[in-house]
Amino acid sequence: MAGSHREYMTIGEVVEKLTEQYPDLSISKIRFLEDEGLVSPERTGGGYRKFHPADVSRIELVLRLQKEHFMPLAVIREKLKDIDKGRVPPELQPAVSRSEAMPLPLDEAEAVPVSQAPDVLGLPTSFVKELSDFGLVGLVSGERGDEIVGSDIAIAHACWDLRKFGIEPRHLRMYETFAEREATFFSQALMPSVRHRTPEIRQKLMDTLNELMELTGALKRSMLHRALARVFDDVM
Repeated sequence: MAGSHREYMTIGEVVEKLTEQYPDLSISKIRFLEDEGLVSPERTGGGYRKFHPADVSRIELVLRLQKEHFMPLAVIREKLKDIDKGRVPPELQPAVSRSEAMPLPLDEAEAVPVSQAPDVLGLPTSFVKELSDFGLVGLVSGERGDEIVGSDIAIAHACWDLRKFGIEPRHLRMYETFAEREATFFSQALMPSVRHRTPEIRQKLMDTLNELMELTGALKRSMLHRALARVFDDVM
């Protein structure tokens, strides 16, 4: 670990510090976060990165938002901007209950007119329509024309971020299919025990779904890592 005479950590020491809580963290992942502008460590004269406590906290925050709230980097980037301006996002307010920190239900989330997507979301109108054509986001008719469902905005940003790797909406339909199948599976597993939706049961169901998403998310990441190791055996 970092010596007591230093006020910063090396990139390897950051990985060592955080890897117990975030096992998938690697040096390349931190470099990627830097490339995305989410963290900006100071450099030594020789070009080595110097991670001060604030940098480490910022990395940990990014990882936490990914792990606990399943946020794509584009959304996390906006959350960090809010923090830099002194505004604390709801996800990070300790007084907020677990149920209030959940994504808004479909009928409560704020929809955004497709025509305003470039200004409000930073996404081309044509791209949002393409996502809708492939069933990746939902559009509803409103007073302001077609609107993207508020709870689908994070999906739209994630799909946009994937374009840098040459991954287009037509390639992502399988993820929608996987999500539908998983939701059906959860429903079949949980419905018998929650037929009567009292407030207490609704809260218990929400907590259970949160835990299931976290556990199955970790399972899928581990299985994908194993599969990638087989394909890229000289890299992973």
